[in-house]
Amino acid sequence: MSEKEYSQEDWQGHYDSNDMGWDLGEVAPPFVKLWQEEKLPVGKVLVPGCGRGYEVVFLAENGFEVTAIDFSEGAITHLENALKERNLKGRVLHQDFFSMDDSHDGVYDLVLEQTFFCAIAPRQRQDYVLNVARILKPGGMLVGLFYHTDKEGGPPYNTTRQDIESNFSKNFEIQQLDKTSLSAEQRKDKEWLGILKKKD
Repeated sequence: MSEKEYSQEDWQGHYDSNDMGWDLGEVAPPFVKLWQEEKLPVGKVLVPGCGRGYEVVFLAENGFEVTAIDFSEGAITHLENALKERNLKGRVLHQDFFSMDDSHDGVYDLVLEQTFFCAIAPRQRQDYVLNVARILKPGGMLVGLFYHTDKEGGPPYNTTRQDIESNFSKNFEIQQLDKTSLSAEQRKDKEWLGILKKKD
């Protein structure tokens, strides 16, 4: 598998040219459904690689204490403006998810994953898992949509059920992992919805 690791400049280029094929322009529908069913633990939530932050705005509107992180200035600027326009609270960090310091350790009830795991190089996936486990409280949840592109190369990098199970099962109890029928049109039949609980 070709692993071109995208740099900060590469991602910013997408914002500068408005070339954002991953951007749905809305909250991913499976997350809305989970919230309606009260399956997202309300509390402190982190959204890594938040992009324009539709999920961040949605969570802030619905009583979550949200922290968003992205290393693209274009993403951060857009999200800060979106929160300000709606008079919503949220902490927006312009930094690399992998460089979060120990002030985040054991802080979050929930990490919401949306097109970040597939954006990083596959060799970074184990670091991702360890980082999520580090910042979650004991018994904290990772709820994610994992992108099954069924294609070589990336980003986005293909994510299979086996990829998810092999990367996460040591640190997380996989409570649910199914292809979701609620995906936005351009991702129909390509998303695994995972609900994972951090092991004690």
